[in-house]
Amino acid sequence: VATFIGIVMQISASISVSNLSHADWSAVYPAGISIGILSFGAQNVVPTILQYLNYDPEKTQKAILLGSLIPLFLYTIWEAVFLGIIDVSTADSNSMEVISVLGKTGGTTVTDLVE
Repeated sequence: VATFIGIVMQISASISVSNLSHADWSAVYPAGISIGILSFGAQNVVPTILQYLNYDPEKTQKAILLGSLIPLFLYTIWEAVFLGIIDVSTADSNSMEVISVLGKTGGTTVTDLVE
């Protein structure tokens, strides 16, 4: 968590809102559909969570909701940071490496955090 916060804080100054406004949905469809379908595979843990929480449906609902929203929130922040630092006109999707892009933008501090 500390590494995530450190990287986000270090790189957030380099985010360009214009980079976030670009959208190419053809890159998501149809490959992204399988991710959406597979994301429902965690339903099999509901009975186990219910058992861990002494069959309390309210606690189980809260656990599932928070257990879904926290990763979604962190993932959204990560995507905004990473997509916000990549200039669409110079991005080469065939050879882009996350660590090298983060290192170029964030400097040695970020490089040390991700390695």
